[in-house]
Amino acid sequence: MSHSAVVFLAWGERYINEVLHCIDHSPALSQYDLYIVTDQASEIEHPRLRVIRADFKQSGLLRKTELIDFLPKGYDVFLFLDSDTIVLEDISLGFDKAAQHGIAVAPAPHYSLDYFFGFGDVMKSENMPVSGQLQYNTGVIFFNTAASTISVFRRWQELAEKYRNIRQNDQPFFSLAMEQLGKNPYTLSISYNYRGYGDAISGVVRIWHSHKKMPEDINRFDLVWPPRRAVPGKVIHPKGTQKEDE
Repeated sequence: MSHSAVVFLAWGERYINEVLHCIDHSPALSQYDLYIVTDQASEIEHPRLRVIRADFKQSGLLRKTELIDFLPKGYDVFLFLDSDTIVLEDISLGFDKAAQHGIAVAPAPHYSLDYFFGFGDVMKSENMPVSGQLQYNTGVIFFNTAASTISVFRRWQELAEKYRNIRQNDQPFFSLAMEQLGKNPYTLSISYNYRGYGDAISGVVRIWHSHKKMPEDINRFDLVWPPRRAVPGKVIHPKGTQKEDE
């Protein structure tokens, strides 16, 4: 395995606490070095978490596009995680595929890039065909440090800066950057970025991604197919059987 690290980006008490919750409830992260990129004011203390202070130029979600400016040195492959994640199972495939392909990422539930809250207008402004391109979710991104990968992150940053006055969500700009640069990432299954919207689960969920409560029994099942589904606090099993957390 390449020398790998996990990086969070968060500030403010609520989101810092989410990061700490992720670390403390994600035994699968125990083998990786952990970093958090944060502002100059947020108080952070955790024995496993190394802190990188940043003077951000952007605000809100668009700060994620500045991640590339603050990565620690000496690593071949990174995993960026949103604060509202929990890593439940082995995720080495993501690192391996990022080392091989540059970027490994899962589709967004709102998967049509052009229909993402009118983002087709931005695509047209960039002379990009509006053809139902796939949108990827930026809450879980495995990536290496090759020049072709870094160029995607730089373009992501440029697009966010260009349209900051009309679009405050970083996510569609990431997919657009890959479209413009002809970057074809390795597409992970949604088990690597399960949002708790009731999508079908085949096998295990590897990363839960939601501010809301993860069902405690999300990876306990008898049947793989027909699939079970999960929403916050509840797993919906096949044949209409439902189990709720106490």
